[in-house]
Amino acid sequence: MPSSPKLRPMLPRYHTAPRSRASTQRQVIMLLVLILFVSSGSMLVFRMLTRPFSSSGKDCSTDADYAVIHFDSQKAPHYDTSNDGNGDGDIKYGSGMEDPFVNGGQGRHALPHQADIDYEEIERQRLQQENMFQEHKPQQQQQQQQQQQQQQEPSLDQPQTPQQPSQEQVPVVDSGATSEEDDGGESIDGSEESMEGAAAEPIVELFERTLPDTGEKYLTYLPYAGITNQFYGMLRAMYVARALERTLIIPPITASSHDKSKQNQPWSNFLDLQRFQKLTGTKVVEVHELRNVELAQMNEIKCGITCGFGSKRTIDFTAKGFLKQWKLRETLYPLRIDATKLETIVSNLQPYQNDKFVCISNTYKIAVKEKDEWEQLGKHLFFTEPLERFAQNYLLENLGSSALSAADNSAYGGAIDTDLLPKYIAIHIRRGDFAEYCNKAYPGDILIHCLPSTEQIAERVAVIQERYGRLNPGKVLPVLVATNERRPEELKKFADNGWKYLDHDEIGTAEKLGVFGPMMVDQVFMAHAHALIGIRQSTFSRVGALRQLDWHHRQMEYM
Repeated sequence: MPSSPKLRPMLPRYHTAPRSRASTQRQVIMLLVLILFVSSGSMLVFRMLTRPFSSSGKDCSTDADYAVIHFDSQKAPHYDTSNDGNGDGDIKYGSGMEDPFVNGGQGRHALPHQADIDYEEIERQRLQQENMFQEHKPQQQQQQQQQQQQQQEPSLDQPQTPQQPSQEQVPVVDSGATSEEDDGGESIDGSEESMEGAAAEPIVELFERTLPDTGEKYLTYLPYAGITNQFYGMLRAMYVARALERTLIIPPITASSHDKSKQNQPWSNFLDLQRFQKLTGTKVVEVHELRNVELAQMNEIKCGITCGFGSKRTIDFTAKGFLKQWKLRETLYPLRIDATKLETIVSNLQPYQNDKFVCISNTYKIAVKEKDEWEQLGKHLFFTEPLERFAQNYLLENLGSSALSAADNSAYGGAIDTDLLPKYIAIHIRRGDFAEYCNKAYPGDILIHCLPSTEQIAERVAVIQERYGRLNPGKVLPVLVATNERRPEELKKFADNGWKYLDHDEIGTAEKLGVFGPMMVDQVFMAHAHALIGIRQSTFSRVGALRQLDWHHRQMEYM
């Protein structure tokens, strides 16, 4: 077709016009942007097709979100835990929280939840997503391998992404981190590599499938904070397991952000679980009895969110340490209601009654009536005989006894008769990491209830000595101090008062009983003391007070 006469004269001028360098650069840049846009769109579609079916784009803090959520222990928003009892269970009361011992043990209020949720529809969607996850898991693993190969051989039309580190290259959780880092350790993430090292060590199967097929139904939980909080978390988990007629799988005592040892020990090293089961009828088993961590491969453990841990709150340093030490990767999913009340949690778990295994994310925060968990369970958790004998030998060697000589003790068998041991006053003094908390939470005159001075404690000791001297003329009780105080000037004050500081480095307690041995030995000394002085705002002291009352019918002297 002949060109238009009007257009033909314009062609030479168009083709021969000089082209500016800036115009050429703009055109090249626009072309590259177009290529990158198309490439990014292709990768986005590819990622959406291959992303784990267990992830969700919803806000996990809503009670209506039933999609399975993965948590990345390396990226996290920070949550303020200064008043939630992290560490030794030392609680700042107020804002709706009450002292569970001083004020009758009224529980913490349940977290708010939405009242207009169609739970049946949500449950149906959750089950459908779980089925899809299981069906497509092999396909996901194959696609992930293809992705890794593509990342190793990058192409020019694809944005570069860093290669997943090997197991040796994966950063390790720093147990020496600050409390701020400890308390905010994970973020919501839909990726499969949510736990450290998971990319290098593929998940073989769900943890529940590694349990023996004996017809037994199990319940477990994630440990929380320091040793005393873990103790109470265990008691409340026992309560839930008994209500559901399940056997409780007990996690070991696990290092917290305070002791920073990165270690764990079974509770049965210190507490007589066999005797406990006979006395209460509550069935328990420890993790190490079901799982050989030396031979185990990485397994996935699915836990229902309770007490807000996994939605409104992150799991803490202790829980992450437990999961890592036992080669487990957590997947957290909401139950019908994210509750703290015992009755509501038990009701939420009833629909899973036919499941072989159930896990919940937090038990320490479960609210129980008054001191039910102690009255029904805790007071039956007696110390093991080796632990009792260790403490007894120390008392005989350091305090002596007119009723029981060392020679008699060598032939002494069976249970320990604490009435034959020398009488003494035990003091629990918590200092160190506790001081900053107390100074903020209990200023002025009430500081004595959280961080009493050595002089204030000495005044209380004098009152007890005078009272004992009236009944036993001429006799003075020796004083043992269980403390984390390490300042030389304060230790000198103890010595000047005639008190004996329990120096576990000198005694060799950790070498003989393990890393948590010193704290448990302190508990033995506190439990069997003729008189006990403790800190009102420390659960470590309050557990000693409960043992004093139930085992020896003695009242603790609170500061």
